[in-house]
Formats: sequence, C-alpha cells, structure tokens
Amino acid sequence: MLDAPLSVDAILDRAMHNRVFFVENCLESGGHPIVLEKWQRDTLMALDAGEDRISIRSGHGVGKTFFAAICSLHMLLFTRDTKIVVTSPSSSQLKDGLIPETKLLVGRLKYGLADLITMQTNRIVLAEDPDNNFISYRTARIENPEALQGIHAANVMVIADEASGIPEPVYEAARGTMSTAGAIFILIGNPTRAKGLFYRTHTILKDLWWTRRVSCSDSTRVTPDFIEEMRRTYTENSNQWRIRVLGEFPENDEDSVIPRELAEPAIGRDVVAVTDEAIWGVDPGRGGDPTGFIVRCGNVVTFAKELHYADTMRVVGWVFERWQNCSPAERPRLICVDAIGVGAGVADRLRQMGLPVMDVNVAESPAMRDRFPRLRAELWFAVRAWFERRDVLISCDSNLAEKLVNELCEPGMIITSTGKTDVESKAQMKQRGVASPNIADARCLTFAADGGIASGAAGSSTWSTLPWSKPHPRRLEGF
Repeated sequence: MLDAPLSVDAILDRAMHNRVFFVENCLESGGHPIVLEKWQRDTLMALDAGEDRISIRSGHGVGKTFFAAICSLHMLLFTRDTKIVVTSPSSSQLKDGLIPETKLLVGRLKYGLADLITMQTNRIVLAEDPDNNFISYRTARIENPEALQGIHAANVMVIADEASGIPEPVYEAARGTMSTAGAIFILIGNPTRAKGLFYRTHTILKDLWWTRRVSCSDSTRVTPDFIEEMRRTYTENSNQWRIRVLGEFPENDEDSVIPRELAEPAIGRDVVAVTDEAIWGVDPGRGGDPTGFIVRCGNVVTFAKELHYADTMRVVGWVFERWQNCSPAERPRLICVDAIGVGAGVADRLRQMGLPVMDVNVAESPAMRDRFPRLRAELWFAVRAWFERRDVLISCDSNLAEKLVNELCEPGMIITSTGKTDVESKAQMKQRGVASPNIADARCLTFAADGGIASGAAGSSTWSTLPWSKPHPRRLEGF
C-alpha cells in the first residue's frame, strides 16, 4: 500500500524493481489490494535481490500457481526481449491452472497495463512485439525433452511447476538454457519423490539454490479442515501427510512398489485412449474401511469411487444399479471382486443377479511363482508395469484421481527370505498408521482378468509376456 500518492509513472517505475510493490499496488481484486503470503513475499524479495535459482517445496494449496503467475507476468511487463517458459508434467495443470490463473491476473491489472498484453491459446504476449516477448506454456514429457531447450533472449525465465514430476531428460536438455547468463529458474511443487533435480536442489545442491519449504500450516489459504481431513485420511505417519501437508520429501520413495514419478504423470496425460471393453474392480471394505471401485478401459482408468457402506448388500445394490444404468456397450466384460472375507458374499450375490463376476483370491499362488509369493504382489507389479509404459491415463474425478495415485504410491516393496518380491500388506500398513489402499487394490484387481497381467506388462521394460491360466469355471458362472 502507498503511504503517499505517487504519479502513475512513479508507481510503474517502482513496480519494475519491486515485485511485492507490483502485486500490492498494480493488481486489485474486487477493489481490494492483493495480500501476499509470507513465503510469497520472501521469495519475490529474493528475486529482487538477484537470486536466479529458486526452489520451493510445499504442501497442497499454499498458492504455488498464483506465485508462478505473478513471476511470469511481472517479467513480461517490465523487461524487453523476454522469453518466459512455464512448464509442468501435466497438460491439465497448464490448461486448468497456470494459464487461467495468469489470464485472471491480467484482468486485474491497473494503470492500463492490461492493454500492453495480448492473450493467445497457449501464449501470453506483449502486443507491441509478440515474437520476442512472450510467456509460453509447454508440457514437459519424457518423449518431449526439448520443452526447456534452446530458449534464447536477453531475459529468460523458466518456471517448472510440479517440478518433482518433470522427467530428468527434460532438465538435461535444459542445461544450455540454464547456463545462459542472467536466466532465472524457478522450481516449485509438492516434493513427491526423493530423487531427481528438484530433490537435489534441496539437498546436495542446496548451497547453489535459494530454497524454501512451505507447509500447509504456513499458509492462510489452507483451511484447518483440510489439514484435519488429511490427518484422518492418511495419518501423520504416511508419506501423503509428509508430501501434501508438511511439504517434505517421502521417506520410502525408493522402496515404493509404484514410484510417484510413474503414477502421478498419468493424471490428465495426453494419450490416445485404447477403447477396450471395460473391466470393473471391486475391493469390498472390511473392518470399517470403505469399498474401492474402479473402471478401467484398456489404458485408461475412467472412473473411481469410494463406497462408505457398512452393509455389503448396499455395496451389491450400488454395483448392480450402476450396471443397469450402463448401456450394453459400456457394461464390463468382467467384474473382478476381492473374494476374501466379506468380499465372497458380494461376489456370490452379484453372480446370482446375473453379472459377470470373477472371484479373485489375492492370497492364491501367482502365475510367476518364482518371482512373487502370492497373487496380490503379482497384480501390484502388473500395475507398475502398466504405468511404466507411459501411455496410460487416469481420467476420473480429480480428487479421486489424486487419492488413487496417493494410495498406489504408499505400499512398500518387501524382499522375502526366499528372494521373492512381495508387497506390504494392509495390516502392515496399518501398523505404521497408514490407511488401507482400497481404491488402489480395486485398480489392481482389474488385472486379474484373463490376460490382464500380460496386457499390463506389454511394452514394459520390467516385464516380459506372462502366462496366465483361465479363470476357474465357477468364477464365470452367470455369464
């Protein structure tokens, strides 16, 4: 806020050199000035002081997207011969988050600054010289490592949102750009994996980068209700609490069956959907846990749901109603139900109602008996192989997509005394205070269908084609 009236020219001159001043005096929201979070203010001041390597790890919802928009917009307005690249591993994060957030701020500019800018689909440009002064939005994918490559201008800024999920080849390709004198690099995001450049900037490269950790409790944007919900959903012993609330790197990333770097980029990924018949996975809840439900069509998870029903017959009723509401083309080829314990009743009743049910006993012997001690482990590693293909998509409600990824990345890998590879059990996870991964287990069940494991592993660097026996005739009763 201004202590005394200044001319417009004086305001803009001061805003050029003072990013905090720019936010508080050149932008407005409903007639009110914008109030910065402390971490945003500190980081903007660091940029003003000449820091050109910034790395922020944070919890969820602390204002990362707003901060990235401010940085890019200020540089476009107050420098010339300027190229700003904003990147993220997910196109949806750009299209649904960063681009609209920046365009929203353009609409809040004062003193005629908005008239200097032209907004395009994937660019925001300076109207007087759009070819040489722009903000460009590019998805950073392993098959597109040149996203940050060859950016040449007098003034360069690269902002990497969700920096932990950007593949290393993208950063490797950006080395030339990073070496440009005066180029500013800002890495920001949830610390989802304990490796990669983003991790190194907070550890072995910390003396070369200006770094901050921002927990949810450090931000006025995050409600106490969200923090309490995360506490109850995942517990304070889980990696999800560390990542999404504390802004800390996971403790067991290297030991996770499904690394976050594989699973998280599948949310909103730009891929061609393979229109295979649907397979449903149902993991009935037991002991107070919710029931997990998943729909998978080839390389796409199209639907996810948690059912909080204590009565298993209500689960049966919900699944049957969904079946009836599907067109014949949408109905699944198989409904794979975890038939251990209470799930046996769910499977039997759905079969009696004429649905194509396959009982799955995850404690049974796997197809690859030399590698896994039980079917559950084989199914989890089939899902890992599915993600390794990097042509798969999680396309469902965003909150449930995030929850699915969180659950998939939580179980640890266990090497048994016989040298086989197992997956941490639900009981073991509960012992360390982590909730049961019911949606993730339902996801794994979809690979129990005939040929499911082989199709999940196709194209994977980890698996070769696997043998899989036909389901027992009793399992297909009612077809």
